[in-house]
Amino acid sequence: MFSVSRRTVLAAPCLGALATSAVGGASVPPGDPLAGLPAWMELASVPGVSWAVVNAAGGISHGAAGYAKASGVPATVDTLFEAASLSKAVLAVAVHDLVRVGLIDLDRPVGAYVSFSDDIRTRTITARHLLSHTSGLPNWRDEADEGLKSAFVPGTKFRYSGEGYVLLGRMVEVVTGQTAAQVVETRVLRPAGMHRSTYGWPRGTEPAVAWAHDGSGAVLADQGPAAFAIRRDAGPSTPVDRWTQAEREKAAVALGRPAMPIFMTPNMAAGLWTTAGDYARFLIFAQRYPELSTPTIPVRGTLDWGLGWGLERGTGQSFAWHWGANDGVANLFAVDLASRAAIVVLTNGDSGRRVYERAARSHFSREFDAFAWLS
Repeated sequence: MFSVSRRTVLAAPCLGALATSAVGGASVPPGDPLAGLPAWMELASVPGVSWAVVNAAGGISHGAAGYAKASGVPATVDTLFEAASLSKAVLAVAVHDLVRVGLIDLDRPVGAYVSFSDDIRTRTITARHLLSHTSGLPNWRDEADEGLKSAFVPGTKFRYSGEGYVLLGRMVEVVTGQTAAQVVETRVLRPAGMHRSTYGWPRGTEPAVAWAHDGSGAVLADQGPAAFAIRRDAGPSTPVDRWTQAEREKAAVALGRPAMPIFMTPNMAAGLWTTAGDYARFLIFAQRYPELSTPTIPVRGTLDWGLGWGLERGTGQSFAWHWGANDGVANLFAVDLASRAAIVVLTNGDSGRRVYERAARSHFSREFDAFAWLS
């Protein structure tokens, strides 16, 4: 199954008419760099993809291929996919907007806003450290009563941390008096035109969502939307994006889990549900915050990290990028920082990385050092 929005045809007439020959019943735009998408999906056993490209003029082409669920539910341009860690860049933009209006100081210790650690060195962490993954905090904790502690002097090294972005969300809540999800909605999702994107749906509704699948393309029945529903139903009846920290913790404990961020809903580091078209709109919106692309810490070779996303330089081009991976989910975006051309690929399969790497290489006609680093 392959669908392209009407907006796609209007925004990018060069894609031409949809072809009728395809792999697995999919139709693809002939001659486009993504024409191989259905074949790549079949080879990698990835059931469904939501994709979008942004041209240098800001025009968006977006579509969907394959299935939202391997049982035969087709993916469409409106199907919600788990953003996974692509959620982090969205929260980062909200933080930068709060910096713009003077509610957050990037270099003030986070402990001045919210109490989160008894460790002296850890309390020196700033929002700048959290945005750039230089806080020294772990990616995730999963043991009860495991405290937050920096592994090194904050600001001196790169260490990817989901915990750091959850802490950013807590800081956002303190300075605004709203939940972090509410702040993201009002400062990012709505102004960017991300009308489909959400941190979850209420009881009694069944939106079009992509299920998670393992490496062979089989449905992971306890992940994806099923996992969200279980966590949602363990908490209060109010929408999850309105849950307070105490309510998030209580819901996790109700499911027999420690009150740790990885078990909480919504997870601001990995809990957004979106479409590739919506995320492409975000990438256009985000470029009004150049701080995201400020090289802040070397990662390795040509790779640095900015204040919200990864950076790759070399061969006359510089890119912003980020990957995302939940169980049964693999995603990527890449933006040419000079031309502002971009690609977004969201997949609902454990092997989705093999699809998004091929898509990015084909679209930009280049190799990415980031892919070698990720492996």
